[in-house]
Amino acid sequence: MAVTCPQLVDVLNEDECLENLAGLGTDIYIGLKSELTTPLVATDNSYSTPAFAAGKGLYKVQCADEKQQIKGSSLGRRKGFELTCTFVVDSVNPAAGKLARAINNNDIFIIAKDDDVSQIIYDQSRKVKFDSGAITTDTGAAASDDRITTYEAKLSPVYYPNLYVAEPETGGWDSLLASAKKE
Repeated sequence: MAVTCPQLVDVLNEDECLENLAGLGTDIYIGLKSELTTPLVATDNSYSTPAFAAGKGLYKVQCADEKQQIKGSSLGRRKGFELTCTFVVDSVNPAAGKLARAINNNDIFIIAKDDDVSQIIYDQSRKVKFDSGAITTDTGAAASDDRITTYEAKLSPVYYPNLYVAEPETGGWDSLLASAKKE
């Protein structure tokens, strides 16, 4: 297998229209790798649209506003990158607890809408991990505090500091929801 590095190209402000909006949307989509019909195919840093077994699909998590983010960080020269996906759910309740246990114990991938593209935390052979303390709940102490569950997923090593995924051509990510396929 021949390995080649990506070619350097000019990255100019005028190509970005001088706008680089921060943050991710409020919806996070979680999938089980075992429910994919085939592993996702990567072309450079972009993956194909996931395809699921009959009756299976994505699970949607509506998160707190302006709390979701994906960070990519170098692990050192020729060691790849680590991806960290953080998302926050505005609740501490039985449903949030079941979600925490399910994603803590299953082999998952995560999709987040990022303006007109979508990012993914996925690798065919590596697992998304929630390290010790990476899923936390906080009931708050004062009446003015928020009740939140915070998730911090990590994936490493990967070849790029951000990974993208092709959105379904029609219906967006909601068209791949497991709940929509069971109707």
